[in-house]
Amino acid sequence: MINAATFQIIGRIGNLNTLEKVTHVSIASDRSVKRGDEWVTETDWNNVTVFNPALRKRLANAKVGQKGNLVIFQGTIQTNAYEQDGTKLYKTALVAQSFEVLSFKADAQ
Repeated sequence: MINAATFQIIGRIGNLNTLEKVTHVSIASDRSVKRGDEWVTETDWNNVTVFNPALRKRLANAKVGQKGNLVIFQGTIQTNAYEQDGTKLYKTALVAQSFEVLSFKADAQ
């Protein structure tokens, strides 16, 4: 049996931060929360890390990586530890293995 920590996020692209070997994508996803007798929609922002060169190239395409596009990202959850100023810090990263555009922002308008 294989054990794996995986994620799937469906949401809209917020920002793309492209660096030399990695791209960070912020994804806005909505959820309903009950407040008293009323249901309200709240937005959660998740940051997805993309190392795969082919995925990074697709995101760099102006139409595919456009802010507001509805996308689905799937990948692995990775926890890393490092030391800073003598303190051990932990960081959890959502590392993309695949993604697809479900609808383009321009299609919704």
